Amino acid sequence: MLIFLIGLPGSGKTTLGKQLAKKLGYTFSDLDELIVKTHGATIEEIFTHEGEAAFRQYESQCLKSYTKESNTIVSTGGGAPCFFDNMQWMNDHGLSVFLNPPLIELAKRLGASDNSHRPMLKGKNKEELIAFLEGKMKDRSPFYNQSKVVIDKVNPSVTDLLEKIT
Repeated sequence: MLIFLIGLPGSGKTTLGKQLAKKLGYTFSDLDELIVKTHGATIEEIFTHEGEAAFRQYESQCLKSYTKESNTIVSTGGGAPCFFDNMQWMNDHGLSVFLNPPLIELAKRLGASDNSHRPMLKGKNKEELIAFLEGKMKDRSPFYNQSKVVIDKVNPSVTDLLEKIT
């Protein structure tokens, strides 16, 4: 089975994805890492030199390459569900799980981390992060809310995820 973890930056997609993959004996894959590997450029380089539209096209192509995978947890980029038919595709090909901690928690996490690899967050202070996240949630929630499973906890555990997905 394919399990797609979606949500805003800092929601725990990568951290929980790795833990869940280990617990289930699945492979873990990070969509952004696949894009970097496939296109030989960092996310920031793609955004800078080719623009967001090119990045979103690459993202969709790489996402849809998972059709050959099984027993894989995929950590998607925060915007992946919002472009093309990506959200519908994930629901048709696996289980989508929306990680939805409170925005103030996301801002706290992101404020304490290195965001140099996140072009849209680079250089933002806490107030700017909160405003950015509020805007993104407003834009993305129609897509995120199509998920088959929603996890609304601040710090969900692998056990919390397993209870919701099994």
